[in-house]
Amino acid sequence: MLKLILENIVTAPERLGLPAAYAESDVLLYRQYGRYDTVAVQREGRQLLKRAEALQANYDIIALPRLAKQYAEWSKKLQQLKFKRLLHGEFAAGNGITLYVNAIRQECAEHGWDYAAYYDSVLVHERVHLLHYQAVLAYFGAAGAAVQSAEYKQAQRYWYGRQTEAAQAAVVKETLAEFARWLWCLQQGHLALAQAREEVQACIPYYPYAGVRGLRALHVRSPQEAVRAYSELWQLSLTSWQQAYERIKQL
Repeated sequence: MLKLILENIVTAPERLGLPAAYAESDVLLYRQYGRYDTVAVQREGRQLLKRAEALQANYDIIALPRLAKQYAEWSKKLQQLKFKRLLHGEFAAGNGITLYVNAIRQECAEHGWDYAAYYDSVLVHERVHLLHYQAVLAYFGAAGAAVQSAEYKQAQRYWYGRQTEAAQAAVVKETLAEFARWLWCLQQGHLALAQAREEVQACIPYYPYAGVRGLRALHVRSPQEAVRAYSELWQLSLTSWQQAYERIKQL
């Protein structure tokens, strides 16, 4: 599956049963990530510092373990601070793929990247989402079914994740799409783009693409193992987002 994606998804999407058409938009949109507000986390950090100073002044060693626990909980919030990034592309079930060309131009101008290469890399990412969505439809027997059918509605509910599974579903989807994009960049010789994705994923642990780190590390050790893990993750994602998410955590 991964080899097929990398060989055909940009140049010949019809071989994968994908529509070649996609829309371009000049609109600049931002997507927010993270859970915690920066100001609130800063305030909590200052409070912890005051407690630490008080403990030091009073030689209160007994209270140190509790402070250490509070500090560990606070440090996790640092890794989940809210931040915004320009949306470069988007796949929406029923609406297809949209590429935000002004955002792509802005990103390329800021980092000195080749526009055509970055544009195609975004397209790879979004077409993997499209292919993944079609695989889910096929698994539920909803490929080509009417939108009013029970199979189609069931597939839709699964695709977006049921309640607490929604966040896990997002991580699995982005891991599959972004790893394909990263490998495509390597194979096409766009090393600067591939390295840029590595840096983003390394510095933000809870970023939705963070699951790519495990696949990338596995690929460095053994490309064949990485491809097998990717295929396994793809198959698990058709039946259980939770199991697929747990597989990512094992990488």
